[in-house]
Amino acid sequence: MVDKGTASPLETSQVATTELAGPQTTPNVPSPQTTSNAPPVNPLYSPQGPQPRGENSAVGQEMAQEEAIKGENAPGVEGEEVVWESRYSMKNFLGRITLRALLTVAWIVLAIYTWGEGHTNLTFLTVLSGIVLGALWVGLGYRILKARYGHYYRLTTRRLFVSTGLMRRRRDQMELLRVKDVFTRQTLIERWLSLGTVVVVSTEAELPTFYLAGVNDPKRVMDLVWHCARSEREGKTVQVERF
Repeated sequence: MVDKGTASPLETSQVATTELAGPQTTPNVPSPQTTSNAPPVNPLYSPQGPQPRGENSAVGQEMAQEEAIKGENAPGVEGEEVVWESRYSMKNFLGRITLRALLTVAWIVLAIYTWGEGHTNLTFLTVLSGIVLGALWVGLGYRILKARYGHYYRLTTRRLFVSTGLMRRRRDQMELLRVKDVFTRQTLIERWLSLGTVVVVSTEAELPTFYLAGVNDPKRVMDLVWHCARSEREGKTVQVERF
């Protein structure tokens, strides 16, 4: 006979295991209707690590504003700034314009004497001189147009540009790091008018010399080119030493 009041060893073991485990709790599983406000987890970054700058919208807006400010205040491509720019000076034609103006006044006097005073025997001479004078003015106008708009010079903190040609333009550039010497050429009249040609000699094999012809104040231009070339060389030297 089996005593009903005495528990079997199997039942005793199950009761002990239940008491040691304690009360069982069911996991709190959110219902499908509930939504979470937490930001999505980026699989590239661990949840415990710092949030990258691109993941924060506020920081991203600050970065965009900084880039916009930098773009507005940027001096140019790779920090390149325009230091000086000029064309062929009109003062180079001052003497030729004055000469033609005097010839024009003389022709007007001759025309008045020929047709106003009735000296018709000078008609052929007056007409011929008028044609010659007109051709001189046309030729001078073409030379002014060709020289003025066919020569353009621009100096930046890193390069020197020389553009030549009216219909077919050629543009050459020289890196200031290659500048070896700078000097000026002036005639006596050009010194009186503060005109001249600035000659820039470089170590470039293809185009070793640049001529800035007919510029105003050539001594100042020479100093600018040499100063920018020296600053560029010193800047490159300092940068190399830092590395």
